[in-house]
Amino acid sequence: MNRAALWIFAAVCIGVTACGVVMTVNDAKPKYHYEVRQDLSVHFNNADKVIEKLRECLKRRQKVIRITYDSSGSNLDDLDKIVNELMTFACAETDSPDEGDYLGCQLGGYDARFTEERKGGVHSYVIEITPVYFTNEEQERETDAAVKAVLEGLALDDDATDEQKVRAVYDWVCDNVQYDRIHKNNDSYRLRSAAYGALCYKRATCLGYAVTVYRLLRELGVGCRVITGDASGEYHAWNIVCIDGSWYNADATFDSLSGTRDCYLKSDADFVGHTREESFRTSAFENGCPMAAESFSAKGK
Repeated sequence: MNRAALWIFAAVCIGVTACGVVMTVNDAKPKYHYEVRQDLSVHFNNADKVIEKLRECLKRRQKVIRITYDSSGSNLDDLDKIVNELMTFACAETDSPDEGDYLGCQLGGYDARFTEERKGGVHSYVIEITPVYFTNEEQERETDAAVKAVLEGLALDDDATDEQKVRAVYDWVCDNVQYDRIHKNNDSYRLRSAAYGALCYKRATCLGYAVTVYRLLRELGVGCRVITGDASGEYHAWNIVCIDGSWYNADATFDSLSGTRDCYLKSDADFVGHTREESFRTSAFENGCPMAAESFSAKGK
């Protein structure tokens, strides 16, 4: 059935108390533009601002995030899709180390509730998003302090190359973080997958390793992504890092456990036993992060 799309304005509210505190979307031009889908029954004419505000709420670890809007028609059938798109864009890559993969990989999903109230010919909606965070706001402040301390301890020269930065961060993570075998199968212990666990407790599982490498390298201005997929028959997370425009695989978890650097800056051909999830094998992703044809060591660097 063809439906005319409705372009409407949305406001974002942050539920921090029982009554909530309303924060309107300001008029400042958003830093990023997102091509939101147009096959749904409703579109926000201020979608970029809504996404920007949603991202800020997630970074502050707000417990409840409310999006309110009015429409001339019913949109209930599309609200799940709308929320999924907003959350995906809110966790998209930016130029901030504590956003992008760092933010998205420390979310354990979310719950969403929708309410609709009809007054005459107007439909008033409230979308209520309750994220599942791996850390709270205080733990993120502790993480920020730990990140600063680690980077100061690396004492990198101002003219350090990207590879020198990568190696320093990679060695620190491999040498200082232990694999959290105690909590490996405890899904309720989310700190195992957070940078907080790796930096403050010095224990983490694979996602915690990968997010920590990401955060530290992004702080140093080095391109990095967190990749998830399969390794040795299990769900696994690792990184790809950018040096001189080419991307290389790096698995700090495996190298921490083995005490080697066998998984450091490898091409796909040399990175055996790892299979990416489909979302990291699309042409769009591969064009954005072109993998090196050879491992970094094979180039004699």
